[in-house]
Amino acid sequence: DLIVFDRYRRRDVLAQVYLDNIVRWVRRGGALLLATGPNQAPNNSLFNSPVGQIMPAAPNGRVIEQGYRPAPTDAGRRHPVTAELAGLGAEGAEPGWGRWYSTVEAEQRRGQNLLVAAQGRPLLLLDRVGAGRVAQLQSDHIWLWARGHDGGGPHAELLRRIAHWLMKEPELEENDLRVA
Repeated sequence: DLIVFDRYRRRDVLAQVYLDNIVRWVRRGGALLLATGPNQAPNNSLFNSPVGQIMPAAPNGRVIEQGYRPAPTDAGRRHPVTAELAGLGAEGAEPGWGRWYSTVEAEQRRGQNLLVAAQGRPLLLLDRVGAGRVAQLQSDHIWLWARGHDGGGPHAELLRRIAHWLMKEPELEENDLRVA
């Protein structure tokens, strides 16, 4: 099972006990995907709830409005979630993906940062939390790829891989060793 918060803003709709239960559930083996956008003002952010305990990055609420092409980190070039994505390009070259225009600034606290935004800001972070997993995407602009904007990008494949990694698909394990 996978819980997705897509541009979720705290408005006291979910009780504190429910958010506590999500944290416990992830630590016991659950999966959580957080996609943030400009609505992540510090006082409304899930980071300022129990969920913040398991988030790999701490968003500060500052939204950077600057065009950029998401780019892989060294870890991102090797990690099965992002390695060999269509359009990734050679090491040192800019990916052949369309541009995004917004990033929520955040400080990485733990986990792996696989993609960066403008000026090397963390964009896609993955982390293991107890027996569970968390993914945090610091932009809400992935939809631009689905629409083919500026050449598009591997929208569906990236989201599929993130979801499958979160749900522990053996094919996407980082340390998978197969012998024949």
